[in-house]
Amino acid sequence: MDIKLVVSQMLELFLILALGYIAAKKKVVSPNFGSQLSNFILSITLPCMMLASVATMPADTNNLDVIMMFIISILFYVVMPFIAYFIARILMVKKEDRHLYMYMTIWSNVGFMGFPVIASIFGEGAIFYATIFNLIFNVSNFTLGIMLMSKDGRKALDLKKFLSPGMMSSIAAVIMFSAHLKLPELLNDTLKTVGDTTTPLAMIVIGIALSGIPVKSVFTEIRLYPYVIIKQIVLPLLAWVILKNVIANPYLLGIVIVIIAMPVATSSVLFANRYENNVALATKGVFITTLASVVTIPIISYLLV
Repeated sequence: MDIKLVVSQMLELFLILALGYIAAKKKVVSPNFGSQLSNFILSITLPCMMLASVATMPADTNNLDVIMMFIISILFYVVMPFIAYFIARILMVKKEDRHLYMYMTIWSNVGFMGFPVIASIFGEGAIFYATIFNLIFNVSNFTLGIMLMSKDGRKALDLKKFLSPGMMSSIAAVIMFSAHLKLPELLNDTLKTVGDTTTPLAMIVIGIALSGIPVKSVFTEIRLYPYVIIKQIVLPLLAWVILKNVIANPYLLGIVIVIIAMPVATSSVLFANRYENNVALATKGVFITTLASVVTIPIISYLLV
């Protein structure tokens, strides 16, 4: 893995993010543009990216690696709630914000930022493995995630979310791979072309979302500094120490560790807003972890060489 290339790619993604930030600040785009573009990505470009990823899988892909990714993904979302609670207690998070911190720790930015970064570092074939992780992400996010963020707990569950385009395309991609199904070349090329727009569009959406945060208030949220170190350096390193003895394939191991090192998911802001949680804190968490990822992801990638 070329570390200089990783740094360059992270800086490129951040510059695209900055472009979205500037566009929003200069009112080049309307306030509704970010949410509309976000829906477009989640409903159209990201599903296309997932489906097209099946065609980029190497012919000699080991089915055991696919099964291993499923197992690791499931175990991750089973274990992480306990680790997240422990982290919230260590940081002495106020009781009313404890569930929000847990949410930010458990669910990282796998879709919007994880997919583009993984594709940049490991190639388009890695997207399929990230799709598996994203499938388990969605299942846990729309169950435990909602229960954590809502004051109503289980009553707030909306099982219709499982029929979202992202969920359905994740399942379809896994089925296609398992059944060795191939789409017609023209259709697959179309999916790939549309899917390739996910990377810049996702970064622009994050930039637009971050433009609504007073920058000074972000850097006065002192508790987020140790949180970033724990979430984006300590946790990936701990996972690497444990999983390097479990996952024999270094390619697969690298994908898993980079996913774990991702910043806070943008869904934390959406859920906080919908379920009347601490929207300001969630937005600050997204901002500072996304900013820090420009440094932390190359550091983590260096260890995978």
